[in-house]
Amino acid sequence: MTLIGNINITERENPVRMTVFAETDRIFLNSEFRDDWRIRTEIRQRIEKASTILPDGLGFMIYEAYRSRQEQQRLWDPVYAKLQHENPEWHADDLYTEASRWISPPDGFGSGHQAGAAVDITLTTLDRCPLDMGTKMNEKFTSLTMTASPVADNIRINRDILISTLAKHGLANYPDEWWHFSYGDRLWAEVTGRTQAFFAPIDYDS
Repeated sequence: MTLIGNINITERENPVRMTVFAETDRIFLNSEFRDDWRIRTEIRQRIEKASTILPDGLGFMIYEAYRSRQEQQRLWDPVYAKLQHENPEWHADDLYTEASRWISPPDGFGSGHQAGAAVDITLTTLDRCPLDMGTKMNEKFTSLTMTASPVADNIRINRDILISTLAKHGLANYPDEWWHFSYGDRLWAEVTGRTQAFFAPIDYDS
C-alpha cells in the first residue's frame, strides 16, 4: 500500500491484467501519435462499452494509453530542467512541487498512464475527423479545462458529450486537461472524492 496525501493506493490485480486496444467501428487509434496501445483490460472494456452509447455518427479517437516509467521520465526531465534553469535559487523540493503541477513525477505517485488506467481521448466522426474541442491536445491554456468558460457552444456540447459518455462507465476527467480520463488510479480517486485508489503505477514490459 502507498499513501499519497489522503489517498491509499493498493494494487488489486495480481498479476496485472493488460491488453491492447483494438479498433472497432466506434474506436479509432491515432497511429501518428504513438504505436503502443497497451492498457488495463478493465479500462479497455469500459471504453468499449462507453463507445456503444455515443450519439449516432460519433466515435472515440485514442491518442495515448499506457506509458512506461521510462517514458514518464523523458517527459518529466525537460520540465524539471526548464524550471531549474529559470529559478536557480529554488530548492529541490520547490522544483519538484512546481514540476508536479505540469506532469506527474515518475518516481512518485506516477500518472494514470503509468498505471495503465488512463487514456488521452477525444470525439471523432466515423470517418476519423476529430470534433472541435477548443484546443489541441496538450496545449497549456486556460481553455484546456473541461469546465473552462467562456467557450463556444459547439465546443461546450462536444466536451459535455465526451465527459458524460465516459462518466457513465466510471471514467473521470482530469479537470485541467479535457482529453485525460482515468479509472481506478490516484487522480481518479482525488477527482471523485475517494480515499482509495486500486490501480498503481506498473512497469509492464511483456
